[in-house]
Amino acid sequence: MYKRSEFTKNQYTTGEVAGYLGLRPQTVIGQDRKGTLPFHRTQTNRRMMLREDLLALLEARGTLFDDNSFDKLDVIYSRVSSNEQKQKGDLDRQVVKVIEYAAGKNLRNPLILKEVGSGLNDSRKQIQRLIRMILQGKVNRVFVNYRDRLTRFGYHYLETICVENGVEIQVVSDETTEKSAQDEMVEDMMALLASFSGKLYGMRSKCKKHARELIEQIKEIED
Repeated sequence: MYKRSEFTKNQYTTGEVAGYLGLRPQTVIGQDRKGTLPFHRTQTNRRMMLREDLLALLEARGTLFDDNSFDKLDVIYSRVSSNEQKQKGDLDRQVVKVIEYAAGKNLRNPLILKEVGSGLNDSRKQIQRLIRMILQGKVNRVFVNYRDRLTRFGYHYLETICVENGVEIQVVSDETTEKSAQDEMVEDMMALLASFSGKLYGMRSKCKKHARELIEQIKEIED
């Protein structure tokens, strides 16, 4: 791993580049001849690589970090909608799958957050904890199996919060083709309808109660 602040020169020789990339100088020269490395030639015909090009290569290899982000956490977030899914091992399998993916992305300082709750519930304990950590500058990256693990709706709001705080969301798979994921969406929609129905019933009950109280008050005045 290399700190970005270590690179103070404007350009680097083939030997220096080879050392940073973990290659032999002859291999680096051969790749330059093939055009696969961004070297340029000086007036004296020396191969040199600009600082920004070398940093881009190291970043693509996952061997470069910013000094102020090295102590930040890589958060692995996993969620299922029901305790039945958790008991079947779906939550643990999801965590393992995300960890395996993150391990290939130079995972560091990992923190696992997992919970049971509907993707429509924006007050989930762990998702609220994650948002607070992001706003406090404690998170480097967030790894999830699917985007809807974070939230069923409003994903782009959460994504904007991450971008504005320098946090990258990495999604293992963009396709939710598993039957369990479809079933889970149905459960979430049913929960949403039940919630709205309950609120509507409550509003109607309050209106009826208020109307009865007004009628009683009118009767008392008339008497």
